[in-house]
Amino acid sequence: MKKTISIVILTTITILSHIPAFAEPLIGKIGSSNGYKSHGGYQWYVSYMDLNPPRNFRQGEQIKIKLLGDAKLVYVRLLQKDAPYTSSEGIIDNIVHVPSGGVIILKLQEPYLNIKQVSVHSGHEAFQNLIDVSNGNADIVSIDVSMGN
Repeated sequence: MKKTISIVILTTITILSHIPAFAEPLIGKIGSSNGYKSHGGYQWYVSYMDLNPPRNFRQGEQIKIKLLGDAKLVYVRLLQKDAPYTSSEGIIDNIVHVPSGGVIILKLQEPYLNIKQVSVHSGHEAFQNLIDVSNGNADIVSIDVSMGN
């Protein structure tokens, strides 16, 4: 009997390890804002999702952001509740390359606590840092969060 239970437990663990982690869709108000037009696009462009209430993101979680638009490069920012919207605090990594399908996946290397907004920054520059003068714009369609594998 013990051998049968052990086999069932091991089989269940093996099966579960091959099932993708449950993805939780983030719910919030999606919006965008932009700077002046230059070189056929916007000097800066931001698409964002305001979270209410603010949310904690854990180390190891994966954020999957579905984008529309023609941006090839973006910055992603997780903005804390007390930070001003003009702040560059909370930018994850550096510039992120947007694949042709428009879905970027980022694995968090550290926790991000009390986050009020997830934003994607595109256009020619973000926070006075050049992205690319021919870079387009990106709009958030949806954001899912799951525990990374």
